[in-house]
Amino acid sequence: MDMTANWPELLKQPGSCDHIVELYQDLGFLTESVADYIGTGLRRGEAAIIIATPEHRARFLHALQRRGLHCMQLASQGQLKLLDAQDTLARFMTNGMPQWKAFHEVAGGAIAALRLQYPAVRAYGEMVDVLWQKGEREAALRLEEYWNELSKLQTFSLLCAYAMDNLDGNAYGGPLECICKAH
Repeated sequence: MDMTANWPELLKQPGSCDHIVELYQDLGFLTESVADYIGTGLRRGEAAIIIATPEHRARFLHALQRRGLHCMQLASQGQLKLLDAQDTLARFMTNGMPQWKAFHEVAGGAIAALRLQYPAVRAYGEMVDVLWQKGEREAALRLEEYWNELSKLQTFSLLCAYAMDNLDGNAYGGPLECICKAH
């Protein structure tokens, strides 16, 4: 990933294998970031996958609609894939940990199917944050590792987000360091 790019530019032009993280407190800021990242790709004829909670997904779709994108039409055409974070997690979690083979089939399968039709795929996911917020830190970090492994096998960019106060001193030296190492 090009560390010299500014944040808005990085969201609009990620590298084909970039794994980007956003730490956020303000849901409005996250919404605009996801809409910029996904919306730019959709306008360029790329495919996009949004794996989010229902509340966040609704906010993202509303922001994309405000930008003139017809999300339900894009979804029905297959250019935009909308997945629920909890439901998707349930498809590859066993005994509280993600399983590589099932994850590869679910996430890798979705990306591979889109790559057959579109020049690039942008994915936004908050499954790691769902795990993180439930205190399942080891599972969240394992899932980050799986995303990194998948990016070695397939071409896509990934934006993930964590609800975290990056100015909170308790976050440093542990949680924040672990997250940064995975990106």
